[in-house]
Amino acid sequence: MDEKTEIINSELSKDILKIYEPYFLMFPEYYRVFLDFINNIIYKDNNNSFSLQNKLFYGFMASSTIGCEYLLLDFEKIFLVLGGEKSWIEEGIKCKGIPDSIRGMANINNILAHKPWILDYRNFLTFSNCLNDFLFQSAIILTSIQRFASILCSLNFITQKDIGDEKKGKNNEEKIPDYKNISKTNENQKANKDYIYIDLSKKKRKIKDEDIEDEIQKVIISVKKSYQEKKEKEKRKENEESNENKEEEKKEEERKDINYKKDVFKKYISEFIISYNNFNPHIEKYLLAEDFNWNDNAKYFYFDYAGKEMEYLDKDLKALQNLSFENNNKDIKINIFELGNTIEKYLNLIFGIHDEDYNYHLTNESLPVVLKRIIKKVACFPDQILEQELESCLEVLSKKQLVYLIFMVASIKQKISLTYFANAFCDFNNKALKKNDIDN
Repeated sequence: MDEKTEIINSELSKDILKIYEPYFLMFPEYYRVFLDFINNIIYKDNNNSFSLQNKLFYGFMASSTIGCEYLLLDFEKIFLVLGGEKSWIEEGIKCKGIPDSIRGMANINNILAHKPWILDYRNFLTFSNCLNDFLFQSAIILTSIQRFASILCSLNFITQKDIGDEKKGKNNEEKIPDYKNISKTNENQKANKDYIYIDLSKKKRKIKDEDIEDEIQKVIISVKKSYQEKKEKEKRKENEESNENKEEEKKEEERKDINYKKDVFKKYISEFIISYNNFNPHIEKYLLAEDFNWNDNAKYFYFDYAGKEMEYLDKDLKALQNLSFENNNKDIKINIFELGNTIEKYLNLIFGIHDEDYNYHLTNESLPVVLKRIIKKVACFPDQILEQELESCLEVLSKKQLVYLIFMVASIKQKISLTYFANAFCDFNNKALKKNDIDN
């Protein structure tokens, strides 16, 4: 499979503009760094213990747990062109041909994507100590693809219009004309809307033949009108029922499509965790930033165990962080590039990393509610973001700022997941050392 790696650049990418590239090309310098990062951690430096086929299978796992169909299909195409085992795609993580070490990362993959704060030493008990490098390489690859998938989902590249259940208001109440000298005199006749009764008995005047004919003609006209209205009402009802049936059929097809996608995704991910739940500080412990954080602790674990991968990742994260541009739109008052630290601390709080210096009230002053919502969705529910939500963000941000915000949030989320991974591994090592001391 490694011998055919060059096909990726020559055949798969020849004259083909990826559907996400126009957004990335808003920041061409960063895009080059990002592509270099992805190419290096997946397509280069492959060995027998961590082959290209294994890494591409991580692509299935990571994009599936985020729910990004576009990226999943892209990895599948590359996987098959490069001669990957078709059974891996057909059977998913249950395929016997997949190495136990790759399959063993399924639970960790889901935890890193959705609930990184629950990672602890027990998640590493099924792996031997000699796989330390493998674990950290895996964490970088999985979270990097998760980040990529989150970006694609957040920008709604594959547009899905939100179909609500609200029905338009209807004003189809039947109005009975108020004809002169036309009334209902019998309670039993009130229930019969097709019958209009003329009561002339109250009239004290002498009725002429032409008056009677005139009244009869009025009754005939009224009955015809009532009949026509009834028929029209029945026809409208039939049309509404037909439309409702079509709508139900359409929704059923959508449900089938969604269920099909879920079945496809489930092939590559563990069923242990497949959704995000809010961190609850009242029942779960915070990870204190003073005790363990990305800059002082976590990333150095990755340099120790996955030096090359960490070098590429570090360069990518710094390139994104250093981006800036002048805002020429005077209506846009928020400079999202100056709020990186605020957004990072806000996300840390959401995922349970507590910084004593963080003032949440300042976040409320800096970020409108619409941006706080999109930040949380990009980090937690990227596959559920709607076009309307992105459009509402464009009222306070330029399009370029919004794209940058999505890139930044996805990157911060990756750092959070990797921090929890390193912290759990640190605990695992400490417990192993204590056990060895006791045994000795």
